[in-house]
Amino acid sequence: MDREAKRGAIAEAVRGAKLLGSVCTGTMLLGDLVVGRPCTTFWAAKDDLKARGAHVVDSRVVDDGDLITAGGVTCGIDLGLWLVERLFGIETALLAQKIMEYERRGPVWLSRDNPAQLVG
Repeated sequence: MDREAKRGAIAEAVRGAKLLGSVCTGTMLLGDLVVGRPCTTFWAAKDDLKARGAHVVDSRVVDDGDLITAGGVTCGIDLGLWLVERLFGIETALLAQKIMEYERRGPVWLSRDNPAQLVG
């Protein structure tokens, strides 16, 4: 399958999802779903993502409501912990972080109209 076909198939599969997360260059596979939206990806792919029409943010995790993206592979751990915090609260996220013996780096970038800002 060529790259465009993959992007189209993935975009169609996730269309209508209540919450979508993407890590590293997986963001590049979301096609039109990222156009005009704040998001991030692996550092070496940021220019390509911008060329596709995304508003690229320099952050490990970018939360735009129903779309949460993370930079490189290890940023996926931060994304997972952010989802735990957003869905279950800060105490649960801190416990998960302690169990994993992992410390998150940097803040999560939140869009201005993001209801997640009320969590935690």
